Amino acid sequence: MAYGGWGAVGGGAWGGGPGKVEEDEPEVPRPQAPTSNNVAFGANAYSAPAQSSSQPDLATTSQRSQGQSAGNTGGFGNPSGAYGQAAAAPPTPYGGAPSTSFGASSTADPALRRKEAELAAKEKQLKELEAKLTAAGATIQKKNWPICYPILYHDIAGDIPPHARRIVREGYMTWYGLAICLMWNWFCTCVMLGTNANQKVPSWFLGLLYMLLGIPLSWWLWYKRLYNGAKADSALGFVWFFVWFAVHTAFCIWAAIAVPFSANQWSFAGFVTAMSALDKGNFPGTVYLVGAGCWSLLAAWSCWVIMDVFLFFRGKGGVKEAKEQAKKEAAMSVLRGQMASQV
Repeated sequence: MAYGGWGAVGGGAWGGGPGKVEEDEPEVPRPQAPTSNNVAFGANAYSAPAQSSSQPDLATTSQRSQGQSAGNTGGFGNPSGAYGQAAAAPPTPYGGAPSTSFGASSTADPALRRKEAELAAKEKQLKELEAKLTAAGATIQKKNWPICYPILYHDIAGDIPPHARRIVREGYMTWYGLAICLMWNWFCTCVMLGTNANQKVPSWFLGLLYMLLGIPLSWWLWYKRLYNGAKADSALGFVWFFVWFAVHTAFCIWAAIAVPFSANQWSFAGFVTAMSALDKGNFPGTVYLVGAGCWSLLAAWSCWVIMDVFLFFRGKGGVKEAKEQAKKEAAMSVLRGQMASQV
């Protein structure tokens, strides 16, 4: 059936009923509003039949808007319109299909997956290196010397480079020899207490003082200088070793001779003191002779060690390096003095 005029929308212009149906005409389906999404801006989906265009526009603005809202499928306010569709639909990338999330697209890219795997591997290596450094630091802080009662850290094989271990072991043996000689020297003064010798008590105290001070001071003054100098390849460390080890060598030579005088008459177990101790008895004389032999061997060994360390130091260019470092230190001291005077 056909609808005519304004009756096609909301019952006519003034709210009247639908038009009269002609029985002799076949029923024609009502024309549908366009459903295309590509409606121009401001276009109305309402379209009146051609025969109603001649009728006067008597409908009010409110009724016209009601009719448009009832049959509108592509206007400005409808979601299916031009702007409504643009707002409702998600943006489409240039590649074609819309992406759901950034993580999905990045994960789907083989290059990004490979880059993520490389970064994960590097992070794992850094963590392993950090763990090794932490373990090494813990090892350094661990006291392992002496074995009977650890109070210090000492590891020649772990700290010293292979080419410098020989001279450090020579210095270590020298320190052990000095400790043995000082303890035997004090034992000699203890033996002399059982005789009727003069100045035996002051000599005993001096022998004890030499032992208590000589062992730790020799460790810190010249052996640790050699140890740290070889460990860090420091020229100044070797220079300080030469200074204090020369004092040690002179002390050993003096102890091997042991010229007696006043309170120091029996404090050193040298050859001259041993000749005097033989007059007090065979046992004291034998003890002092053994001590004199120990001091002589230590003095000879110390001369060999200082020569060997010097050859090693000169062979690696340490003399030139030490001179350069000394010049730098002198220049820095002068600069500090100038800055202090200006202030």
